[in-house]
Amino acid sequence: MPTPSKKRRWPLVLGAVVAVLVAALVAGSLVLDGVLTRKAQAAAAELSQKLGRPVEISKVSTRILTGLGARVEGVRIGPGPGEDAPLLELPSASVRIAALRALFSFGKDVEVRSIEVEGLRANVVRLPDGTTNVERLQAKLAEEQPKAEQPEAQQPPADRSWLRVGHAAVKDARVALLDHATPGAKELAVEHLDVTVDGLRAGQPLEVVVRAAVLASQQNLELRLGAAPLPPSLVPTPEHVVLKVQPIDLAPLGPFTPRSVGLRGGRFQADLDAALGAAVPGGKGPLQVKGTLRGTGLRFAAQEGGKALDVALDADLDGDADKGDLRIGTLRLDAGPASLRGQGKVSGLKTPSPRVEGLEIVAHDLDLSKLAALYPPIRKLGEELVGPIGLTVKGSGGQADQAVQLLVDLTPVRMRLPDQLEKAAGARATLQATLRGGEQGQSNAFRFEVASDLAGVDLRPGQALDKRPGDRLTLAAAGTVRSAGSARDVDLTRLEVGIEGDAITGSGKVAMQGQGKGAQTRFDLQARSQQLDLDRILYAGPKREQPPSKPLDPATFAGLSGKATVDVAALRFKKMDFRDAVVQLTMQGDEVTLDQARLVAFGGKISAAGTRVALAHPAQPFHLAADLSGLELGQAIRLFADHPVATGKLQGKLALDGGGRTGKEIAKSLAGALAGNLQGGVLQSKDLVGGVVGPLAKALPAGLAAKVPQGGATPLGKDLPFSLHFDRGTAKLDKPLAVKLPQGDLDVTGAFGLDGNLDMPATIQLAPATVASLTGGKVTPAAPLPVTFRLAGPAWSPSLADLQLRPAVEAIAKQAGSALVGRVLGRAPGLGGAKSVDEAKQKASQQAQQQADEARKKLEDQAKSRLQGLFGK
Repeated sequence: MPTPSKKRRWPLVLGAVVAVLVAALVAGSLVLDGVLTRKAQAAAAELSQKLGRPVEISKVSTRILTGLGARVEGVRIGPGPGEDAPLLELPSASVRIAALRALFSFGKDVEVRSIEVEGLRANVVRLPDGTTNVERLQAKLAEEQPKAEQPEAQQPPADRSWLRVGHAAVKDARVALLDHATPGAKELAVEHLDVTVDGLRAGQPLEVVVRAAVLASQQNLELRLGAAPLPPSLVPTPEHVVLKVQPIDLAPLGPFTPRSVGLRGGRFQADLDAALGAAVPGGKGPLQVKGTLRGTGLRFAAQEGGKALDVALDADLDGDADKGDLRIGTLRLDAGPASLRGQGKVSGLKTPSPRVEGLEIVAHDLDLSKLAALYPPIRKLGEELVGPIGLTVKGSGGQADQAVQLLVDLTPVRMRLPDQLEKAAGARATLQATLRGGEQGQSNAFRFEVASDLAGVDLRPGQALDKRPGDRLTLAAAGTVRSAGSARDVDLTRLEVGIEGDAITGSGKVAMQGQGKGAQTRFDLQARSQQLDLDRILYAGPKREQPPSKPLDPATFAGLSGKATVDVAALRFKKMDFRDAVVQLTMQGDEVTLDQARLVAFGGKISAAGTRVALAHPAQPFHLAADLSGLELGQAIRLFADHPVATGKLQGKLALDGGGRTGKEIAKSLAGALAGNLQGGVLQSKDLVGGVVGPLAKALPAGLAAKVPQGGATPLGKDLPFSLHFDRGTAKLDKPLAVKLPQGDLDVTGAFGLDGNLDMPATIQLAPATVASLTGGKVTPAAPLPVTFRLAGPAWSPSLADLQLRPAVEAIAKQAGSALVGRVLGRAPGLGGAKSVDEAKQKASQQAQQQADEARKKLEDQAKSRLQGLFGK
């Protein structure tokens, strides 16, 4: 047979290779399907344990030849305990992705071409106890969710720009509403539910469309949501909303709404088109709202008077925040007895020459207590604010100086916010704000003035300020706001706070950039006051027990930075006067550093520059640094205690680290040191010498001790160096305090608690002259006599514990007996019958020794007897 030519063999070989590759791909796909199915079923079994209800997946299949894709079939989330209907059933869902792009980018560029979910069926079941299966699932998920730890620092939004989804859709889904708590209730449903999402990718606008048939056979609800071009985080910013709802009877849906709402019935319809633009954070472009919303005959649980609530909105308005333009063709908002009406136009508010034409927005009968009677979910708010709130926006000014003015009048309102404030109806409380165009040459800017009078407000319930009804409290501010894109700069030219006879004035600048989690705010503020009487301003009444406060969230301070300066010429606090208080601080996030902190106080000066504290991280140590110069110790102690303890001029340096949220936690965590010296110090609360000598005199034999005068204080010397360190709420002396006193040298060691309690062992070396004075000259020892004791109890009323007098008493008694020898020799007249002077001296010595031994024994017996009487030993 003839051999086929090479040209004829080549297609055959290629076909064979292709066939082999196809077979390999098919075989590989089958193997991959089995692996993925087993993995999915294992994950479903694990999820079943977490959710407390069965989770099933029948099959996972892949598609390779026509583009990488996957199909999941037979997904089912079954009923939980006590339930008889599955939560969710999904016949199939498919995903197609651009395989080569994902492969060659190693997963850094994933394009999902389509996601399709078909035939989804869900059941929302209201159980006999009034809860729903969805609420039970949410509670179970909350139990399984690990408690999030507070982040150390605010992280920037995650970059998800690698993910792109061209099209996602849920087709013809059905949500059944099953009321098992109401006998005979019929099954309700939201049917023909279609959801489409197009353009989910960074840098592109997003569009979401939802259509459904709510309690109807045909679709009667349509929601369109348009978002601005997505950021890398893919978090959308809604810019355009279209809501069209044909009249829907809400009564059947009432049992499935949250119990806190208590919906019982009514009807709802809507035809609204709203382009939100720059009115939402991160949005751009003009605002346009046109259409209607209607809620009629709305009934709620606990509704008073049997009257239903009607709510209606008719709007035809547009505005441009960037230009400062607003046109109100129609604005009618009615909610029960309350209403809001608006009309008019303002243009060029951010230019030097704004124009206001008939602008007026007025609220009528805005009484939250009356509205709460019809809408019980706001009943708490209605109990806190009773009476009509005055709200008016009007154009004002002449041709050359037109402005927009906001007036809020709370004077008719009775306010009672628990643990915050109270105000009687008729007591004055007003706010006025005025907006004007920017200065000549400025664009995208407007000027503002704000003034508030809160004389009628009682702030004592907040237990921070002692502001009573009728006391002066005014707030005023003025400045300019400039904007460019997402950036806004506020130039605060005037800030005034007046409370009673004191006033605080200030100024500053605030620069804001960006929106959302990536927003940055930087400030530079100054505040000053000629005098502040904190004794008059701060609340000093009885304090209620406060529950433990939650630590601040670091996210609150994310993106916040700046500087602030506070300058107070005269300050009064706890009946003490301070002056020239200056604080300059730098803030980065929640960390505050004092660049300057000085104060003339207690007859000297205090500087705390270098102090640092993290406001939202109480567990992290703060650092306190202070230089103390020439402080009168007695005045400084008055800041913490009402009793006299010690006086003298204090020089020193303090460095402390600690952490915690409560005073006890902070005290126990303190670590650091205080070193310096005390000049001319006096311990006012105790005469330590008298506290030793008095009991010693009582312990001596009768007739041996003279009357000892006692004072009420102890001099601490001309210059007393000291050094101590703090550990777990206690201050411990690094070395003994050595005090030179005329009565004897005093050494004190040990520690004292930050609560003022002392535990300080001490020794006093009683000088010979002190002992001589104590014994009326009968005993003058050759060396000082030591007496040990322990200084204990509160610093303002300490006691001398463990007083060790026995060694001193015995030493004095012995020396008193020996002294009799000299007195006997001095009294011997002539030779006394002796043959010689030497013999006479010998006899006198023997006689004196005998008398001295007898006297010494008698004195020792008396001393022992007195000691036993004093100390029971």
